[in-house]
Amino acid sequence: MRSAVLHRPLVSILINNHNYADFLGPAIDSALAQTYDNVEVIVVDDGSTDSSRQVILAYGERIIPVMKSNGGQASAFNSGFAASRGDILCFLDADDLFLPNKVAAILEIFERNPNAQWCFDRVQEFDHNTGNPYPLPPIWQCGSFDVRSAIKATGIPPHLATATSGLSFRRSALALLLPMPEYIRITGDSYLKLAAIGLQPGWMAAEQLTLQRIHGDNAYTRRRVGKRSSMALTGLGIGVGLYEHFPVLRRLAITTFSRGLGLSWIAGPSPHYRALTAPFLRKVPWAAKAQIFLKALSCSARTLLSDARRRFLAVEA
Repeated sequence: MRSAVLHRPLVSILINNHNYADFLGPAIDSALAQTYDNVEVIVVDDGSTDSSRQVILAYGERIIPVMKSNGGQASAFNSGFAASRGDILCFLDADDLFLPNKVAAILEIFERNPNAQWCFDRVQEFDHNTGNPYPLPPIWQCGSFDVRSAIKATGIPPHLATATSGLSFRRSALALLLPMPEYIRITGDSYLKLAAIGLQPGWMAAEQLTLQRIHGDNAYTRRRVGKRSSMALTGLGIGVGLYEHFPVLRRLAITTFSRGLGLSWIAGPSPHYRALTAPFLRKVPWAAKAQIFLKALSCSARTLLSDARRRFLAVEA
């Protein structure tokens, strides 16, 4: 009798890169060094102007390069997914690293939990200069995770302490989320996280499988300069995208957009904000518009009070 052939899923590791030539090689090496070997590594270069493309070409046929003009992180995600063939897909930022057992652990989780459509793992931040780890975020809920009903009812998402490099999906699940709107130029991971938890059951992994490099020029995490402006633009873009693409998540979309709008009022005028807010506010019903402005005012007030308290404590110290 012929023995059954064990199915070994193909896993696609999608690396998105823009001007991170100094970090890109170690990221690719960590993807190629996985203990599970049925892996394809796709590296999307989003119009870099440094030596990133030379780094990519040096790997030859060991990786699948996707060279494109600069369009932002959402554009890079879309291009990487279009070039992939994997049953499971794992995202990796070009300045981060996978531990060698990352893919094997994610596969085991999906095999044990057939209803889970996505898996988010805890990401360990570390200082690029010293190698020292930052404190891990508070323990989050581990195991099966399904908040679809609560999100649709309240529009309030839970805090998810993970980053792009901690996101993994079944292909069928990710196909429902991508392509994503390409006006979301940064923190495309936030769009994927919110859409995923709002639409699909998943799994929160307790294991630390990913290292996130903090080097002072991160696009979002622990960013010191321009963080509030980035948060505003992110909230506006994600809110518009969720509202337009997933009608069942419109409460969540309004919450997200309102927060971005409130932060944009504090950050100051910008043509990028206007390009997202004006068409969207013309489109939504009056009741939703009133709700958006009330939520935005509340967000602005809380943020300003928090800023004032922080300045007061700094003076007292």
